[in-house]
Amino acid sequence: MPRRLPIRIPQTADELTNGWLTEALAGTASGAQVTAFTTSEPGAGVGFSGLTVRVDLTWEPTDPALPETVLAKFPTDIANNRGLVESEGSYDREFDFYERFSEGFPTRIPQLLHAVRDPGRAWSSMDRQFRILNRVPDWIARLIGRYSYKMVRPTKRRFAMLLEYVDGARVTPLDEVPPEADLQAILGTQALFHAHWWRSPVLRDEAPFAWRTCSQVPHILNGAYAVHRDSVVAQYPQHLTPSVMRFADWVDANLTAVVDHLNDKMAFLHGDARSDNMLFTGSDSGEGLVLIDFGMVSSGRPAWDVGYLLSSTIPPGPSARSELLRLSADYHAGLVAAGVTDHSLEQFHNDVDLCLGVQVHRMILTAAIFVGEGYGDATLAELWMQKVIDQLPQEFPVVGEVVPEGAGARESAQPGLGSGAGRERLGTLGQRTGVHRRCVDGGGHLP
Repeated sequence: MPRRLPIRIPQTADELTNGWLTEALAGTASGAQVTAFTTSEPGAGVGFSGLTVRVDLTWEPTDPALPETVLAKFPTDIANNRGLVESEGSYDREFDFYERFSEGFPTRIPQLLHAVRDPGRAWSSMDRQFRILNRVPDWIARLIGRYSYKMVRPTKRRFAMLLEYVDGARVTPLDEVPPEADLQAILGTQALFHAHWWRSPVLRDEAPFAWRTCSQVPHILNGAYAVHRDSVVAQYPQHLTPSVMRFADWVDANLTAVVDHLNDKMAFLHGDARSDNMLFTGSDSGEGLVLIDFGMVSSGRPAWDVGYLLSSTIPPGPSARSELLRLSADYHAGLVAAGVTDHSLEQFHNDVDLCLGVQVHRMILTAAIFVGEGYGDATLAELWMQKVIDQLPQEFPVVGEVVPEGAGARESAQPGLGSGAGRERLGTLGQRTGVHRRCVDGGGHLP
């Protein structure tokens, strides 16, 4: 394993010092020094992947070029969560993103002020490990899935990042519904930066794009799902009905093919496009969008960002499915307006449905494995599960390319799978009307 850097790197707010902050922010060339600082919670966002701290600084002498407040980011102190987060490269992805793309990103992001981390393993070593894990026998995958919280151990690497503090920003937590203007602003911004790098050779660079969309080890997720499925269903019977679980089981059976499909390197993906990772600084809804938290940045099909956002923001209910299709179409119109003409609306909607299925699968695993992420009386899994289930299609999507036969061939007027009407219609529909499969590894009607 690579050795630690021979320098001090704080890992909590308590380990910050005047000297370290001075060197990180002003350097040795400046005569100004941090003489005092206070720390507090930043006031936005709830997470299991890291610790974020607001740091208010006192400089002597004062210098308007130096920040008065910064945001400090460290790894989570929950060992179980950290091991799982590191296995998906989240800390390295965010560092790679800011170090490579913070200058000239097509929409506003916090300015990177300082970043330092211990060296990690070479990508070739990690890639070899992922390939081995995706080929292990099923019983080993189940064993790893059962004891993942013990087997996926955190490293001793140190990470510390200082970012511009976006003061006075408004954020919509997961247990609230963002205004329509906010959603439209986010979707429009996604369309712009997806189009900006559309099918760019940059998306094949190792850092940070070697990390795959959704998961590095879908076979291990299959094992975890097999182990935890029934206990989570027993915990949430009101949400995980037989019809929903038929959809989740179909995703699990096709997970490797779904991940491969969604990983097609079409666009630059934020990867964690929840409403609480979107700050608004304007006085009115939809104004002053700032994107934050790039720990899941990757490249892949644009539906991942859009499906991720809408599955976490559209409130549950009979209209959830039609709202999903309406807002997805709005995004696609923005993508076309930005110059992308080789990605049809039918294909995009199909890919969004695949993303919804992956989210249900993820929520089952999240409920079983992750610690924290409380939102009042609910957990992240509960809140997200309720929303995404009512957005599910009544038919299995296609794992591959779709060929539309005619305009408007969608079941947009039908309720989602989680609604009462959707459950009644389950199993009565064949493959989506007006769509042919091509190079397909799945698809068809729900049994």
